[in-house]
Amino acid sequence: MKTMEIPKEKIKDDIEKYIDPFHIDTKRQEKVYDEIKENSKGDFDFFVLTIFSGIIITLGLVVNSSAVVIGGMLLTPLVWPMLSLSMAIVKGRSRLIQDSVFTLLRSTAIIFVVALFLGFMSPDYALQGSEFLSRTSPTIFELFIALAAGFVGAFVITYPKIGAAIAGVVIAAAIVPPIAVMGISISHGNLIMAGGAFVLFMSNLIAVTFSSSLLFLVARFKGPSSEKGQEQRKSNIRWTLVLLFVMAIPLFLITSKAVKESNQQDVAMAIVVAIIPNSTVMDIEIIDKNEISTINITIQYSRDLTEKQINELKEVLSKKMNKIVVPRITIVPIIKTWEDAS
Repeated sequence: MKTMEIPKEKIKDDIEKYIDPFHIDTKRQEKVYDEIKENSKGDFDFFVLTIFSGIIITLGLVVNSSAVVIGGMLLTPLVWPMLSLSMAIVKGRSRLIQDSVFTLLRSTAIIFVVALFLGFMSPDYALQGSEFLSRTSPTIFELFIALAAGFVGAFVITYPKIGAAIAGVVIAAAIVPPIAVMGISISHGNLIMAGGAFVLFMSNLIAVTFSSSLLFLVARFKGPSSEKGQEQRKSNIRWTLVLLFVMAIPLFLITSKAVKESNQQDVAMAIVVAIIPNSTVMDIEIIDKNEISTINITIQYSRDLTEKQINELKEVLSKKMNKIVVPRITIVPIIKTWEDAS
């Protein structure tokens, strides 16, 4: 009986896959590189999709429809130049870096102009929708989402069996909505909201670029052969990491502030309910200025507040928050529309 000998190359490949599961062969690397480079070209098709995705996403934000926003994100091709930029960083291709950045800049400008134009025609209440507001106060968690999206995006492109998952990556990366929010905000003269959206846009862009570069590195995509090229690649990765940390600082500060405000609101709500029984707290807004906090409280209550309740509320809130608190209470009366027949 003959025994079949397993080729040494197959044994070597099997061992390599076990030790280094992310590694792919040279032929596949070249195919991935060509696919990313082709799809990231700023040609006619690319910009037609960019324009219409910008229109759909902007209108989705205006009408506050998450389904429309997601549909627009599925159309956008901006994930490709981001992957192209990551690939260029890893392979040390300066020309490809320039092309990718230029395509991203042109796409961003186009979407911004589209959003600005549509923003001039949109009503003021468009700035109060949940889809819009969620892009104006980014937190550190959005950065983590973008990091995961970038890594997975590079992963599904590199490994062909799961390439269909790229649609989910495009949604998770969420690079276009913040640009649209910037355009709408500026059209309404709200620079603060535009600034928050800009921070989200930049953090998503940098995070996706960094984490997808990381995947290409662990997959061992071939870098430049020259010593100068190797140094350039290291420098590119270092600068991307530095930019990532820079963008993480404002996101961390915004997150800390949001957590603090949320805790203060919970404390204030508990105090109001304890001091004013049978009331329903509808809204609490805390405005800090120096060492004084003004708390705007809206409650639903069937009677007027007594002076004793107001003074007690001020005293307890000041003690709990360890600062001077000025409560401003708005009462929404409970009106009975019928009498109990009994």
